[in-house]
Amino acid sequence: MAQSLIRKQHPIVTLAKETAKYLNNASSEANSSQSRRVQLAFAKEIEAVCQKDLPEQWPTESEVRALRFAPQLIGNQGPSATASLYQAARTALGWVRWTEFYEEDHWSRSFLPNFANGEGIGPDGRLYNEEIILGLFIFGPDSHYPAHAHPAEEFYLILSGDAAWQIGANTPYTAKSPGDIMIHQRNESHSFKTGDDPMFCVFGWRGEMGAPSWYRDDMSDETEEKKFAAIKKS
Repeated sequence: MAQSLIRKQHPIVTLAKETAKYLNNASSEANSSQSRRVQLAFAKEIEAVCQKDLPEQWPTESEVRALRFAPQLIGNQGPSATASLYQAARTALGWVRWTEFYEEDHWSRSFLPNFANGEGIGPDGRLYNEEIILGLFIFGPDSHYPAHAHPAEEFYLILSGDAAWQIGANTPYTAKSPGDIMIHQRNESHSFKTGDDPMFCVFGWRGEMGAPSWYRDDMSDETEEKKFAAIKKS
């Protein structure tokens, strides 16, 4: 239930502003023109949301096991280009709504203890908004987030830690580091693996946010029926 209107200086709004600034300014030769367009569209929508008075809400909290990595993450700043965003993320760490997001089943069981989804702005976030989701994400070391997809567009922006990222069902994993931005198009298969250190990111969703994530045992086999990951109820 919405309880009060939040002013523009809220830590989560500061995180959103710093994220939009970084998305506007950061570029990579590895990103396609289509990915760059999605990146800039995210920045524009985040900027628009920051101009609104967002109702604060306090949904039920639950245990999130991967938050045990937070002390390590907040002392592991990345490159100077992300310094302002990193500091905003540190400040917002205790304000976002942390969940494990998925119900535990055969698909999620291996990674769920190392998975923490912190929704700051969004339908289930600390600040209510139906147009976009923006938050923080923690993924523990030596963990694999299996290939999946969703109708919503998505970005991850690494603040600390490293990961090998796969975008597309038949592509090789590519090493990613702090400052890198990964764009996932609508229904585009994506997966990542961490190494020895946990990973700390900003993430966002836009578009069909209410549509469920899905996967196949073989994401490249379009004849295989889609399977849907079970999501925890708010």
